[in-house]
Amino acid sequence: MPLLLITPEQGTRVLTESLQVELWKLASSSLNPFQNPAIARKTTINNTDEPSFQQKVDELLDLDGSIREKLTSEELAHLAGGFGATDESVAGILKDAMLHDVRVNRERRKSTTEADGSASQDSHQLQDFVNEGLTAAVRSGDYLTARQLLILYSVVATKGEELSEADDDSLSEFSASDLRNSERSLEQRRKSALGKDADQLVHDLALANKNDNQISKDIPPPPPPPPLDTDRLRGATNSDGLLAVLGAAQILKAMQDGTAKKRTEEVVDSVDEWCEHGEQSMAFRISSWYDQRAAQGDLKIATETDSNFMAFVSNKAIANRRGFADQLRQAVTATDFTDVRFLRAIEEMVNRMHSPCLRLELLQYVLGLDNRFSVLHVGRSVHLAATCLGVSSGV
Repeated sequence: MPLLLITPEQGTRVLTESLQVELWKLASSSLNPFQNPAIARKTTINNTDEPSFQQKVDELLDLDGSIREKLTSEELAHLAGGFGATDESVAGILKDAMLHDVRVNRERRKSTTEADGSASQDSHQLQDFVNEGLTAAVRSGDYLTARQLLILYSVVATKGEELSEADDDSLSEFSASDLRNSERSLEQRRKSALGKDADQLVHDLALANKNDNQISKDIPPPPPPPPLDTDRLRGATNSDGLLAVLGAAQILKAMQDGTAKKRTEEVVDSVDEWCEHGEQSMAFRISSWYDQRAAQGDLKIATETDSNFMAFVSNKAIANRRGFADQLRQAVTATDFTDVRFLRAIEEMVNRMHSPCLRLELLQYVLGLDNRFSVLHVGRSVHLAATCLGVSSGV
């Protein structure tokens, strides 16, 4: 029985292949992203109902090869991020974009070397697709599709880094089955890269730690994926789930471009200086407490509870911050800021934070997060960033 298209203007028509393409293009370019209103509130990071989540997985679009050939990368990103697509569909689109980048960049470098040696701009189709997809996910308020994009991007980008250094034969031999094998391993650990709920993030971190422990000391783990541009998107949403995903993307960016290491060293010096002044003057500690309370009152910094006055009158605040500086100093010496070990150190700091003020503000600075990220938000973002690195390590 053929599919039918019913419109007020033209009545009932058979949905031919050409009309299907027209419908896909219309949905990808003119239709604002949205979620199924019947399950939207039951598939959030704070509240996920199992039947609703399964319904969301069942409703994912299957953007197969025949559809991908007729839509642009931007249109596919709009559909995948805004409405949701199957893991296999998204992974296939990301793989195609990654292979395009590897081939184009290789040709450009070859032609540049043969010419005058001037640097040429690299192709970033893979990153552009994910950035567009995340934008659509923010517009629809769907943290699950955003989470799926970030995890699968980490998997594909890791393979792309390997292929960029491989020879032409290795690049030709790479096929969809290679990626499907990786996705099959991922699928054995959870139903979908969409994730499930807040508890899934904790489970994911355990998987990431397991993968990291299995990596040979002689073989360095893969670095974080190329950075994504999420600064504008973080300011465009107040969704807890989306902040977790966009925060994870920012953490991976800070690890990849070296800013996390540089800022950690700055923070250690800053905390040591505060502790020295605090030990010498109670007035300084009380003034610091007052400044923190003022910041909390103006909503300039996200904290779980108000600053404890007695912690500043006594030496507890000094002990907390000195311990925080020691943890950061240990992270500097024990990690190279490009693998899951750095995130483990951050996780330990977050777990020890009960009523943080300056410590949270400095941790936000180290990771490149804004002051809306509370301890809970930072913890969720760290969990997801560790998941991305752990999954890519297992490819």
